[in-house]
Amino acid sequence: MNLIIFLFFTIAEVITIGYVFFKMQEYPMELKLGIIIVVSIITAIVLRKVLKKSKGFLKKAVAEAIEWADTLIWSGIVAFLVMYFLLQAFKIPSGSMRNTFLEGDHLFVNKFIYGTRIFYPSFSGGIKLKMKRILVLKEPKRGDIVVFSAPPQALEPYEREAGVKKDFVKRCIGIAGDKIEIRKKKLYVNDVLQKEPYVILTSMSDDIPQRDNFGPVSVPEGHYFMMGDNRDNSKDSRFWGTLDKKYVKGKPLLIYWPPKRVKLVK
Repeated sequence: MNLIIFLFFTIAEVITIGYVFFKMQEYPMELKLGIIIVVSIITAIVLRKVLKKSKGFLKKAVAEAIEWADTLIWSGIVAFLVMYFLLQAFKIPSGSMRNTFLEGDHLFVNKFIYGTRIFYPSFSGGIKLKMKRILVLKEPKRGDIVVFSAPPQALEPYEREAGVKKDFVKRCIGIAGDKIEIRKKKLYVNDVLQKEPYVILTSMSDDIPQRDNFGPVSVPEGHYFMMGDNRDNSKDSRFWGTLDKKYVKGKPLLIYWPPKRVKLVK
């Protein structure tokens, strides 16, 4: 029986790790690490009980498995804390930021530069989860590339109903108080035509409302106007409105995959 329990939990842990990294690629790294930590803790607890009743080769094998589980637990906790407070791994999901980022690029995102988000319960008017940003080093400015949680209005209706959570990456075009206008695909901020060498246009027409001729609108306090560099193929603030600062997560730091694309993000 001890051998069966040992094999079951050891194999289950290996399968879980494989599933998390190969089948849950679109999920946040923090969630994947959390699953691995929980499974490893359960495995370590069960195997310690098995160890007390084991002898010979099985005892050595169980002890080795416990060491591996403990290593996964502590390394997972350290990685979780780093990912939550300092760095986030992020995969570019679409072509909205071409050619700055390409589909499939893997990034490390600097999460502490715009402040660390701390979530805490609030009991006024019912139990709610609130967010506070601490240790803010700077605020997003015009031209910054920003990773942020997709606000509800940026999601499809079926995604909102299903409670889907997504991260987007766009460029900050306007900050609080700015007047934003697009005339025939050209961006004007506070009535000044902007030079945007990073922008690509894939359509010759300029008669699509919202996309090619937009505004003018003013960015409210505590909000940002976000747009993709691939202007003709980006669902951004032109379509779902300005971004509340509470959704900001960080600034891309480094493309680390694929190898030929490795570089610091400016």
